Amino acid sequence: MKLHLQKSYFKSTETLLAETPDTKVFTFLYPSGVEAVRILQKRSECIWLPFFSQSLWSWKIDGKEQKFSGFVAEPDYSARNFLHNYGAFMVHCGVTAMGNPTSEDNHLHHGELPLARYQQAWIELTEGEYPVSLGGTYQYNTPFIASYAFSPKLSISEQGTSLLVEATLENTQQTKMHYMYLNHLNFSLEGADRLEYGLSEFSKRTVTVLHEAVDQVIDDPKRFLPVGSITRIEPELVAVMKNEAVYGKVCIHRMHRNDGTSIWVAIDTAHLDHTVAWLTKTPDRSACGFALPSTAGPRGLAEETRQGTVKLLNPKETATFRFIVGLDDKTHREALDNAIRLLGGCV
Repeated sequence: MKLHLQKSYFKSTETLLAETPDTKVFTFLYPSGVEAVRILQKRSECIWLPFFSQSLWSWKIDGKEQKFSGFVAEPDYSARNFLHNYGAFMVHCGVTAMGNPTSEDNHLHHGELPLARYQQAWIELTEGEYPVSLGGTYQYNTPFIASYAFSPKLSISEQGTSLLVEATLENTQQTKMHYMYLNHLNFSLEGADRLEYGLSEFSKRTVTVLHEAVDQVIDDPKRFLPVGSITRIEPELVAVMKNEAVYGKVCIHRMHRNDGTSIWVAIDTAHLDHTVAWLTKTPDRSACGFALPSTAGPRGLAEETRQGTVKLLNPKETATFRFIVGLDDKTHREALDNAIRLLGGCV
């Protein structure tokens, strides 16, 4: 069953839109007027914004919020930049540029996607390992810059403990276009113990730390791996690394928690050849964006162009960005192996 959403479906009072034996889908409006969809499954609750950025605003597992703390409480259409609306668990970033602009750049912080208004949005309920899919299309057409169609699809597993993201970018113009993409996965730092990355070598040769937010971390990136023992990260720690395809074409990064569970991010490296780590810990806010799948670093268009990381799409060509994020606990230890296979990797 596929439902094409209309803005008339959304009211200030939450309304049941669709139901299956294992899933309930509700629609509602935030006080700011932003449309939202609440999805309830066996173990999870998700809040998704179908027309405004298609961000996943919240992801709860067994009632526990997975996203960061101390950021924007509710989405708002009046936001004019990335930080004014920065409160979602998952945010698409890009496409004409991405990252923090420098004095050489004139693009928005993390590009146009975080504030994009989608022309189409839909929900699909099926059977199988990922029975709930949420998606849509954003058409971008700015003279002298770019014309493209960006169509993300977010699929939620039956238990609600893993998320599959497949975002397709199509160059709709007659000439080549450059692009950058990053998915901002903003996990909670609460309970985080240590980070583990799928790199054969973890040193300053393979990991570029942009700021000395932790003592001597630029020369020795391993210093941020025991994240649970770091008392302060201010204002933020940002690190860039090139993905290694260890499981076929798939790489794996993990955040281990002190309760014995872990969060993993499995990335199809075909079009996501970088990972960005983003951490912050102050009295006002905390976040563990330990693995942001990306096509480049977040240093802005000018610097990433110099780094040779900005990608090109030929006319009418497409690129699909695929990754899966999930919880590894006593009941779902097989989920990661299944994710690797689903992304075309080898276990």
